[in-house]
Amino acid sequence: MGADRGVSELLGYVLLVGIVMTGAVAIVIFGASSIGGIQEQQDSEATQTMMQEVDSRLATLSTASESRAVEFSFAETDQTVQRSPDLVTDKGQINITVNGNATCSAEVPLDSIRLDNEAGAVIVYEAGGVWRLSEDGAASIVTPPTVSIQDGQLSLSLMNMTGSVAGEGNQAVLNASSSATDSTAAMDKLLQGSCMRPDNITVRIQSDMYEAWGEHLAGETGYDVRSSPPAGDDSYLVVNDSTETATVYLNQSALPERTNDAKNNVVGVTNASYMHDVSVTTDGISVSKDANNTYTVYAEPVADDIEIGSVERISQANNVTRPPLDVVFVVDESGSMEDPGPSGQEKRESVRGSIRNFTTYLDSDIDRIALVGYQEMPNGYDENDPSSTWRFPYPHPNYGRIYRTNNQMLTGDFESFNDTSGGPLERLQAKGWTYSTGGMKKAAPLLDLKSDESRNKIIVLLSDGRNKHSHDEDWLVSSQEYKSHQSYNYNGHWYWGDEAGTDFATIKIAQLASDSGMTTYTIGFGIETNIDEELLSDVAKAGTGEYYYAKNASALEDAFSSIAKRVSSTKQVGRLPMSTNLSANNTAQPPQITGDVTRIANVTQGGETFLNVNDPYAPSTFSHAFTVSDGEMVNFSATVYGCDRWVATSMTETINGSQYPVTRCAAMNKSDGTTVEDNNVSVYTNHASTAFKNDLANWTTAEWQTNLTDALNKSNLYNTTTGQLTLESNQVIVAYDFPQQSGAETDNIMLMLYTIGLSEENARPSGVIDIDLNNVRIES
Repeated sequence: MGADRGVSELLGYVLLVGIVMTGAVAIVIFGASSIGGIQEQQDSEATQTMMQEVDSRLATLSTASESRAVEFSFAETDQTVQRSPDLVTDKGQINITVNGNATCSAEVPLDSIRLDNEAGAVIVYEAGGVWRLSEDGAASIVTPPTVSIQDGQLSLSLMNMTGSVAGEGNQAVLNASSSATDSTAAMDKLLQGSCMRPDNITVRIQSDMYEAWGEHLAGETGYDVRSSPPAGDDSYLVVNDSTETATVYLNQSALPERTNDAKNNVVGVTNASYMHDVSVTTDGISVSKDANNTYTVYAEPVADDIEIGSVERISQANNVTRPPLDVVFVVDESGSMEDPGPSGQEKRESVRGSIRNFTTYLDSDIDRIALVGYQEMPNGYDENDPSSTWRFPYPHPNYGRIYRTNNQMLTGDFESFNDTSGGPLERLQAKGWTYSTGGMKKAAPLLDLKSDESRNKIIVLLSDGRNKHSHDEDWLVSSQEYKSHQSYNYNGHWYWGDEAGTDFATIKIAQLASDSGMTTYTIGFGIETNIDEELLSDVAKAGTGEYYYAKNASALEDAFSSIAKRVSSTKQVGRLPMSTNLSANNTAQPPQITGDVTRIANVTQGGETFLNVNDPYAPSTFSHAFTVSDGEMVNFSATVYGCDRWVATSMTETINGSQYPVTRCAAMNKSDGTTVEDNNVSVYTNHASTAFKNDLANWTTAEWQTNLTDALNKSNLYNTTTGQLTLESNQVIVAYDFPQQSGAETDNIMLMLYTIGLSEENARPSGVIDIDLNNVRIES
């Protein structure tokens, strides 16, 4: 009985030990497995956390406006990385295409940083997001990428990475300049030409995380994932296993309304399919999309200065005054002036009569005249004894003299000046030789001293011969010496010999006088071979005047009269008082001029003020700007008004080499208004380029007016090579044919550019597509 109990106790002990050992083994086996799983999970989480930290650091680069660098590492503070990360470039790409047009397409590579974990999964940083790619290839999103589609607006922020990565000590350097350039280039490629306002957008993403990309896009768009596109033009999201792509298609209705030309404010005036109705006539223009839109209308002249007017003689009675004149007659007093001319009359007397006739063209209330004589008078000279020339005193007695009227150098007392019983004209001499420098040396300083900037300064130099003297002498002009027997060149004409100094000094005085605002005219009188016409021509050229040859007394009077008419003419460029008027829905829209318009004439009609838009003193070019509703007609017209008061301006126009003053209307009269309409108005779109080309060729602008072709070229509205208008889709050219003087050989055409709504060429809606590319180099 006791022995049995002993065996039993031993057996029990053995069994207990076995049980304990079995339990211990089980604990070792199963506990080790559990611990391993926990470690793998911790490793996976740590890897994801490290990648998210990398994501966070790199994200700061995408918001930087200038180049900068950030550091990142895949090691926690108390450990080192056991596995090496990889930088994978060109593993996939994102393609964006607008309107299915390959020209409007941009493809961006998907670069990524990848790090394996202990579980065989790969944690991926791609497109600004963190992804998990399991060992069996299944992908999931850890943190979403920086690619979003919200309310039809596509936004991408992608990183192009180069270089290499390591577990520790990485530095990512952003090149802000190249990033901005590439971002702009991608946007410009997508939104160009007919793609500027997208009808549809396709985003195709090729990546080994394509399934997870599909999930992301589904969340962004709300679309169900499909395996193939639906029939028709519905928006969709397709995930394709065979191509490893996720594709989202956004049709017109999915995009913002501002891209829809059937509803936005883009206007096409020539057969645009999206327009409901367009009317373009000589009366006006109207556009409609049947969309309850409001359009901005803007109108302005094509030329900066419209210059509508004509050259006409406007008398003092019309309240127009020209600038006052100061005229100096510089007359040769050499002995030959006493000789009879071809008509038998003494040449000096013919000059006196012609000058007296000249004064009849002047206004004694505002104009003044002066007389200068010039000669060389050898003291003791005997023409029968050539040796007497050596008895000239030194300096040589060649000079000019001013003949005063009532002790005045310049006088408005024409009666005393012309007095035949003792006026200055009667005191003119006829002795000695010709010395033009002496006369010019008196005339130019006289005007410089006694005249002023408000007056037109004129010199009329007359000679019947050639400069002559008998010994070497220096002529000093503005500190420059001109000498006999030297050579001087003016416009290819050489002067040398005895008279080179005085000849060239005369030219230089005329040139300096011109620089000071004086104009010199010259007259050669008498036998042509006796006159130094080359010198007189050069003096006139240097003085910006003109040379006249007068064979006899009659021709001399004609020459003086021509100069008188030229310098005193009241024939002026009159700028027609006019205004333009646009209206819509019976509401007038008068022109606006930016700046101070207090000096600009105006009329009031219907409670609106219409400015004289043709006033040369207007501070800026006029324009019209207002809004119209869908379908409203914009009427355009222009009116030429009467003028109650013309006034002179400081401006001049050059016509056939002559200067004409410009006059402006300071007081308009609406009772004499003439409306430019119907047959005097023409409207052109791009489709009417042939008609415009023909009309442009037939229009003739005056020499003083802006050339229409030049104005069109400057505004980039017309191609002279092709003869085609280059207007934008919402523009028309309107030509107004204003009245012209009877018998005029030129036209008064004003071209206006009318713009309504937005153009197809420039209406680029913002925020529909936004691409931000960041070029980053990683250095480890």
